[in-house]
Amino acid sequence: MFKVKDCAGTIPAILGMACAMAASNAYAQSPTPLLITATNGAQNSLAVINAATKQTVLVPTGGAGGAGGNAGGVAVDGSIAAVVNFGSSNVTIFSREGDAMVPSQLIATASKPVSVAFGLGHLVVLGQSTLQSFRTNGVKVEPQSDGIVPLMIGDGSAAQVVVYNGGAMYTEKTGDIVGVPLGPNGVAGANTSVALPQAPNNNTPFGLVGRGNEVYATIAHSNLEALITNGEIVSLAENTLPSVNANGGFLHAPCWNTLFGQFLFTSDSPGQRLSRYLVSDTNIFFDKPQVATLNGAPTDLTVVNSLLAVIDGGSNGISNITLFELTSEGELNQAFSLQIAGAINGVGIVL
Repeated sequence: MFKVKDCAGTIPAILGMACAMAASNAYAQSPTPLLITATNGAQNSLAVINAATKQTVLVPTGGAGGAGGNAGGVAVDGSIAAVVNFGSSNVTIFSREGDAMVPSQLIATASKPVSVAFGLGHLVVLGQSTLQSFRTNGVKVEPQSDGIVPLMIGDGSAAQVVVYNGGAMYTEKTGDIVGVPLGPNGVAGANTSVALPQAPNNNTPFGLVGRGNEVYATIAHSNLEALITNGEIVSLAENTLPSVNANGGFLHAPCWNTLFGQFLFTSDSPGQRLSRYLVSDTNIFFDKPQVATLNGAPTDLTVVNSLLAVIDGGSNGISNITLFELTSEGELNQAFSLQIAGAINGVGIVL
């Protein structure tokens, strides 16, 4: 539970119980948080989970799923959300109405979308071969793209895009972390690669999270987290545990990222757990190999306020979405975990 200063063992038991009850219901805010993820099937739907009642409603996106090996398949900006429809080359925009999410727009993309991000007055869409921007205006996204850039490699290995103060940045798993300028008129200009460490420390860039002028990135199969400032890696952190077994199979890898204050949480898909790093705008340090265990391999995660949501692939066609409460010390207390049919993709929290 949350650590509350007044809930010390020396105060009356009834007050301690009240503090514990308040902590356990921290996610039952007003408005009630809604957890969202995409079912990712041939007929894609947005699964909308009420954090207070745990009721799940499936809302069709009007497109086809099929994304994999990605993060950011769902993005949230205030009361609206964007969801990739990989199989139909479009993105659905949803708006919150009460405790429901209602589809409001279907936006065509130049290539099959894998990841979306809001920021700097735009929705940015990473496709298999293109990066596009669409201007936002309140709860509306302009359907016509105001910028498009071909990807540096464009071999179908695109993984994730984020927006930060410096523009947009994306990863391609075959070997690139790339920055692109994003201004009032959308993405434009040249791709600029971030210089990665020498082999074998450049194997498989995956997950990104941006904040302010900084971007934190995983180099998953090299077992590294990187801090990128002004287009350059300024700090690296390595998990201290062996990352492969005697046969070369992965025991753990930092895959996808999210931030909570000075704590960076990464999903360790092979290890079926979440790990934690300590970060600043100049350094990154490995902190704790396991802050939570999961039922399957985690594929995406997000933090809003003091809530962390993560999805994992589960098994036998069933996936899991789990909500944690975060303490000020960066510890995770599980609020609940639900099963959803299908290989769910992307995760967001709408307040």
